[in-house]
Amino acid sequence: MRYLTVLSYVLVGLFCSLAKATDTVRYNIAQHMYDPKQAYYLSVLQLALEKSAHKYGDYQLIPLSLDEAPQGRTLDLLANKDILDVHWSVTSIEREQQLGTVYVPLMRGLMGARLFLIHKDNVQIFANIQNAQKLKQYSFGSGIDWPDTKIYERNDIDVATSDGSHLHDMLAHKRFDLFPRALHEPWSEIANRADLVVEANFALCYPTVMYFFVNKDNHRLRKRLTYGLEKAIEDGSFEKRWQANPIIAQALLKSHLSDRKVLKINNPFMSIRTRDTLQVARYLYQPLQQCVMPSL
Repeated sequence: MRYLTVLSYVLVGLFCSLAKATDTVRYNIAQHMYDPKQAYYLSVLQLALEKSAHKYGDYQLIPLSLDEAPQGRTLDLLANKDILDVHWSVTSIEREQQLGTVYVPLMRGLMGARLFLIHKDNVQIFANIQNAQKLKQYSFGSGIDWPDTKIYERNDIDVATSDGSHLHDMLAHKRFDLFPRALHEPWSEIANRADLVVEANFALCYPTVMYFFVNKDNHRLRKRLTYGLEKAIEDGSFEKRWQANPIIAQALLKSHLSDRKVLKINNPFMSIRTRDTLQVARYLYQPLQQCVMPSL
């Protein structure tokens, strides 16, 4: 009996120690090709860790610079090497199968609401189009390892692909016609480019989301981030963080989404879990719900 009592104390102490352990969280951040949008994802990652600290303990964020690793390679390192602990990315069935997925949309629907970058010489061509379906007759540009590429191709759209860092230059050289960018992305990307503009009349809508991903076996971090994000949604701090981001605030102000003609396409590479997640009102910015709502 005394042995069982001592053992129970040991187990309780071990459990408490694990519950309050410091979680080391390594993430990839580009330095040589700095993207100002990264600041938002890092702030949300920190928010999730802070909101979960009372349950999971302290944390240490460790930045790593893997500038030469494209999106697909970064996720492969997360899945197969002990180098990274978390990364944020647009989802797909394949990614959700290979990685541990935190099923809380980080952008509240913005990733599925898209505007087009075009060459300035083509402004009048698209201004003369009345039916959004006609846009499918033009070529799109997309990253070779982006889930969006397969979505466009499955919707009978001609797609030119390359590493994501080369696509703006390809558009400038008219290698394709339309470069779909999430609602918060286009303006900062062309701030120093006189040859590219945001197309003024059309939007592209399809169901997709940005998630945090962790290694498949890192159940603790997956559960911690899920718990922290849900707490942040519950107390309103997640929405405040989202609205306070200057890039997102600018996008909501400048996009005029409700005034645009919409090309809506299907996403056949969406998991049932993500489809169900997009049905949850608290995860989405209400004006975007119809844009990103999946067909049942």
